[in-house]
Amino acid sequence: MSAYFGHWRLIPEISHYSAGGPPERGDYVIEDRDGEIAFTVSWEAEGKELKTEFAAPADGSPVEAGFPGVDSYSVTHEDDFTLLSDAMAGGEAILKAVRRVSRDGRLMTVLQENADGQGGWIRIFQVYERA
Repeated sequence: MSAYFGHWRLIPEISHYSAGGPPERGDYVIEDRDGEIAFTVSWEAEGKELKTEFAAPADGSPVEAGFPGVDSYSVTHEDDFTLLSDAMAGGEAILKAVRRVSRDGRLMTVLQENADGQGGWIRIFQVYERA
């Protein structure tokens, strides 16, 4: 079983956002759902509860997105400790994420890059502990 499956809780004080700050609270659930990798991410920022969910096969094949501004996304199982994802719009990558779990399985880092619409990237580095 891959180490990234499970419930993860954000450690905001050691997470870094190149634009703005981390949310007050964050939870990340990754599970195998009918042969797909399913994500449920919820967080609280500025007093608002937010949540997103998506799922895709782990082979990197694109899935049509139901999100505004996103045409498709993909998820790739690199190894039992690393999970990649990309989102595309108009044939261009607009989001890239790398999730890596520590060898002891206690921590997960997420490096996410979001296109800023001006040719650059906004970088988010998050650290989660297994809940």
